[in-house]
Formats: sequence, C-alpha cells, structure tokens
Amino acid sequence: MTIAFFLLRGIFVPVMLATLPLPARVTQYFPGPFVNFLQQFAFYSFAAMLIVPWLFCVYRLVVIPLGRQKLIKYPLNERTAPKVVVVMPVYKEPPESLLKALNSVVDCDYPAACIHVFMSFDGDNIDELYLKTIDRLGIPVTLKEFPKSIDVAYNGARVTVSRFPHGGKRHCQKATFLLIDKIYKRYLQHKDDLFILFIDSDCILDSVCIQNFMYDMELRPGNKHNMLAMTGVITACTEKNSFLTILQDMEYVHGQLFERSVESGCGAVTCLPGALTLLRFSAFRNMAKYYFSDRAEECEDLFDYAKTHLGEDRWLTHLFMLGAKERYQIQLSTSAFCKTEAVQTLRSLLKQRRRWFLGFITNEVCMMTDARLWRKYPLLCLLRFMTVTVRTTALLFLITIVSVATTSSRVDRLPWEFMCISCGLNWLLMFYFAIKLHRWKALLYPLMFTINPFMNWIYMVYGIFTAGQRTWGGPRADAGAADAKVTPQEAIEHAIATGDDLNIVPETFKPAMEVRRRRTRPSLLLPSPSIEGRFAPPEHEWSPKDSISPSPSEDKFEKSFSTHPRRTKQDSLDLSDSEGISIHTPRRMTSLSGLNETTVAAITQHLPIALSCDHDAQSATIMNANQHANGSGPERRIHLYDRSPLGRISPVIAMPVEEDVPSLYGGSMEHSNDAQQVRNKVSEQKRLRKRSPSVANMV
Repeated sequence: MTIAFFLLRGIFVPVMLATLPLPARVTQYFPGPFVNFLQQFAFYSFAAMLIVPWLFCVYRLVVIPLGRQKLIKYPLNERTAPKVVVVMPVYKEPPESLLKALNSVVDCDYPAACIHVFMSFDGDNIDELYLKTIDRLGIPVTLKEFPKSIDVAYNGARVTVSRFPHGGKRHCQKATFLLIDKIYKRYLQHKDDLFILFIDSDCILDSVCIQNFMYDMELRPGNKHNMLAMTGVITACTEKNSFLTILQDMEYVHGQLFERSVESGCGAVTCLPGALTLLRFSAFRNMAKYYFSDRAEECEDLFDYAKTHLGEDRWLTHLFMLGAKERYQIQLSTSAFCKTEAVQTLRSLLKQRRRWFLGFITNEVCMMTDARLWRKYPLLCLLRFMTVTVRTTALLFLITIVSVATTSSRVDRLPWEFMCISCGLNWLLMFYFAIKLHRWKALLYPLMFTINPFMNWIYMVYGIFTAGQRTWGGPRADAGAADAKVTPQEAIEHAIATGDDLNIVPETFKPAMEVRRRRTRPSLLLPSPSIEGRFAPPEHEWSPKDSISPSPSEDKFEKSFSTHPRRTKQDSLDLSDSEGISIHTPRRMTSLSGLNETTVAAITQHLPIALSCDHDAQSATIMNANQHANGSGPERRIHLYDRSPLGRISPVIAMPVEEDVPSLYGGSMEHSNDAQQVRNKVSEQKRLRKRSPSVANMV
C-alpha cells in the first residue's frame, strides 16, 4: 500500500509541474513528448475520477428519493412504529438551543410513545443550565435533592435527564449507553425493534426525520431488516449569513449529498457523524465493548488519541464496517434531514477543522491499511485511496488562476477541459440540489470550487503543525500531562476546560499508569480480528417466550412486526473498564412530587387500573379507574410483552422497563378529603409540565 501511494504521488507531482503555466524560460527545458503524455494522463485520470463517482451519485438520486417529503403513507402508532432512544449529550449549551433541539425530537411526526430521549449532562454539577432545563420539563426546581437520573413525560414522550461526571462527549455517551442497556435489557431479549439515535444538543431535526429513518432502516417494502446503521443529511443554519457560513452550507450539501452518496453506492459510508446517526441498538450493543474499550491511559502517542477520541465517529464506522456480514448495511438516508449551527468566526472554524482533520487522517490510515476492508469493500477502498492520493492536487486550479493573473501566461494555456468537466458536472448536481431542497445558496458552487481547495489546504497545514506541537510556538507550559498524581483522564479534562482539547502530552499517559500500577493493554492500530462478521444472525433457538401470540384484534402487519426475532448475537455486555461510572435507575416524576400512582389514577379517571397481573403471565386484565370504582364496565386484556418499551401504560407515570409489571394502581380509593388535595397537586403538576395531550388518547 505504501509503495502504491508513493508511486502515484510520484506521477502526480510532475503532472502538476507540466500543467502549471510556468514561464517559458523554465518550460523550455521540459521534454515536449513527456509533457504531452503527462498532460493527457492528468486529463483522463482526473476525468475518470470525477465522472465515475458522478454517475454513482446520479444513479442513487434516480433510485432513492431525495427531499423532506413523508415516505410512509400509512399512519404509525405505538404498535407498528419501531422504538427509538435518542441520546443527546449536553455540555454548556444555551438553554434556548437545547430546548429547541428537544422539541424538534418530541414534536416530530412520529408516535411520541415510541420515543425515549436521554438528555445526558456532561458534568454532575447542578448549574443554571440544568435547573432551567428541568424547569421547562416540569420538574420542580425547589427540590431539596436532585437524583442523578429523573424520568419525566414531556409532550407525550419519555425524557430521562441524567448527570454524569465530566469526561468528554465519548465518556458521556458511554455512561448513557450503560443506562439504556440497564433499562431495556429485558425488552431486547424478546424483540429487535429498538434503535438508538445519536444527535448533538444544537441539532434541530426535521419533522419527518425519524420517520424517514425508520422507513429506510426497517419499514420499506421488501426490506430485509438487516440494516445496521444510517446517517442523514446535515445542513448548516445561522441567524446571520456571512462568507464563512455560506461556504460551510455549500460544503455540507456537497459533501453529504455527493460524497456520501457515492460511498453508499460503493458499499458503505466511511463516517457516521455523532450529530445525526441511527444505529440498531442490538448491533451497537455487540460493538460497545470494542468502541468504549480504548481508555485514555492506553494512548501511547497523539495518533492513538486522535484515532479513538478526536475521530470517535469514524472509529465506530470502522468497527461497524468490519462487523457487517455484507455490503450496503451502513448507508446514507437522503430523506432524513437536520440542521446544526454553523461556525461564525475563522478562529472557531480552524479549531473545528483541525479536530476533524486529525480524526480523519488517523482513521483513514487505519482503513487504508486494513486488508479485511479491502476484501469486503474493494470499490470503496479504491475510491478513498485515490481521493487521498490526489488530495493536494486540488490546489492546481487555484494555482493556475493565480499564475495566469500574475504572469504573462496566456489564458488559452489553462486546462479548460479539466475545468469544464470538474466544475460543470458538480455545478449541475448542485443546481439540482438547490431546486429540490430550496437551498439556493448551493447555486454559488463555483465560488466553493475556487476557494475551498485553498481553505482545505489551510486546514491541513494548520492541523499538522498544531497537532505535533500543540501550538505554533511549541508545547505550552500548561499542557495536560499525566504523572503519578494526575491520571490521563484528569489531564484530558484539564485540556478541555482550558478550551484546547489538544493541549495534552499523550506520551505521558502510559508511563503514568505504570507508576500507578494500573493494568494496561497494548494499543493496536487495527481493530481486533474477533470483530469481523460479528453481526451475523445466530442460529435461532426456540424458547417458550417465542410463542407469545399477539391479541386477535391486531392486523397482519402488526403481528409480523411485533414478533421480530433478534438478528444479532446477544452477547453479555462486558465493559470491564467502566470503573468510576455509576448508573442510577431513573426516578419517576411522581415519586419526586409526593404523589402515588393509586391516587393519580383515581383522580384522572382515564387511566387503566390493573385488576390482575401475574409476573410470569403474558397478559393482564385492566379497566378504567372510574368503572372499577362503580363495579361496572368492560374488562380489557393487554399483552405484557407487546407493551411499549417505554415501560408505561400512560405518559403521566413513566416506569423503567427493567422493573417487573406490578399491579399499577392496586389498593383502595383515597378518602374524599385527601382526593381534593391531590386534585390540586395534579393540577399544579400539569401546569408545570405545560402539557396538553389528552391522557385518554395515549392509553
């Protein structure tokens, strides 16, 4: 691989020299036939690398719909819609942006009862952001003590607000995953219709984003139900347009709708961004111990740190690509959209792109040197290899323009054929994207075609120099270094707190842990061989729980969907390096407000009351509370294993599903005087929650 890379680079360097309009006193020494051969080679090779991916993109646009239109034509309900848990790490986000992101999730066109949002604060301090957030969710801020994790119903969806010790985004994701696995462990033993959606706290989902994700992942007619992961289309939004924000918007549109579409056509996307990625939870659970196993103390140098901590999304994609049994299980959904805030200043943009570049280049090296990926995705790896090889030649067009403008070179010496093919074909696609998505800024693509190569060169040079030295002038005195008293995690937290996550000395991590007599494992460049093909479906073994029959009133689609078997190996979860992460079972809102479920059910008179329920049985008998009080009314049986994984019968009382299903509202009615007091408490809670949906409609 190294020989092939240097061989191609050795060809493209003289190609650049022969193509540039250099002065005649320099070009007179160039052999004419050799220069003509190099120019022809450059033209046809670049034309092939542009036209072939362009045709892939056009093919996908014809076959797969593009746009924000609703793809599911029939109504979804709690029984037919797959269950989605949304992971939203929160760290120093403006309360307004955070609430806007939350509302975009719970108010989307998807059954609210099938959505469970995990708002995970990266920091266990009770600060202003946390208090404002729980206040908007209807949780009293006057509590004497705030649990580490709280369950609350918000606009019909279940929201779990948790606080974890500060450790960065990846650490927060790990703690949230352990909490999700604890809550949904029993549910996953029977079904495989649970999906996990990773988003950022400043992302605003389109109203049909989750629904279209589910269509592509699970509900499309003829679907094999073997899709493992998908990413959507992320666009930039801003309150005030500038040159930088317009450039970013065009980058996002072109980079995802063109580059990722081509990658999807070649077998898999190479990056599942943390801002918008949907995973099958059972598949992610199987890969979690590999994804979360790389601790900071195992990083021997900056390469290891950038690979697993700065480029964690690409590292996860690498693991999924190896774990997939076949191609086209990691794809792009061109109908699932979200918006994220664009960077406003050049300094912030350089810092963001430095992080992206380091995460990209380290994981790109891992992918290009992994023979298993070449065997499984040959066309994709060839595409990525050629892209990396000709990366710096993107400056050729800009250098040519500058040369013509500053010298006596003639305009007719410009490589017009290459310019017309490259810019023309891409501009044609961007013109289509602008019309289809109503993003008219995409029409300015020639501006991006001219400026972006130079900007990418700046990002690359800045990233290389600042990665090796931490700053332009050399290592800073306050660089985070581990020693016998400071752990690697504390050094990383110090760097993040100072506003520079690369202001660290990874070379001190491993010696520090050896001094502290901690067990360390050797750092590997490539993932473990045991990952390959890990998502293959196991042999199905019959058990009594497999014979659960749906209720007779369900239609054929609901019957087939509710009995989906697990399609991945359900190994025991082993995260042996999770010390320091305490997972607390979420406390219900009713337990914090002093109300018990019996009284709430008696007052609302709409909630079902369980007359009989056997923990080992498959169903329970229920009727409305007011009918039970009068001794009349029809009974209705529900199937326990067909219940929503949200673990509740009503949106008011959210119960963790890891608990057994007891008699939800057993006991006698409260005294009439006590009932009046409780009515007032219930009214106050509803006012705080600012909720409007009818409880009766959610049963």
